[in-house]
Amino acid sequence: MKSDHRFDDVQGKVNQTVAAIAGVDASRINGQMELIMDLNLDSLALFEIVIDLEEYFGLRISDEDVDRIKTLDDIVHFIKNHEPTGRFGKRS
Repeated sequence: MKSDHRFDDVQGKVNQTVAAIAGVDASRINGQMELIMDLNLDSLALFEIVIDLEEYFGLRISDEDVDRIKTLDDIVHFIKNHEPTGRFGKRS
């Protein structure tokens, strides 16, 4: 199955965004890390991550969806399973 080139590097973008907001090196994080427990992110940091990823991928992440997201892999799976609502790659 051929993948959609727009989402080939979803993991990379998620890692980059989370690392920047968490203030850690992207090479030190992995998909199983929990946003709150392992990276010590607070609600403001989570909000920043959501806004950045919504704008970049052109999708909407509801408060209910955010409440279900615990790990970086959860974010990646959410993005890959939801159709974008706008233009991909709006922000870098």
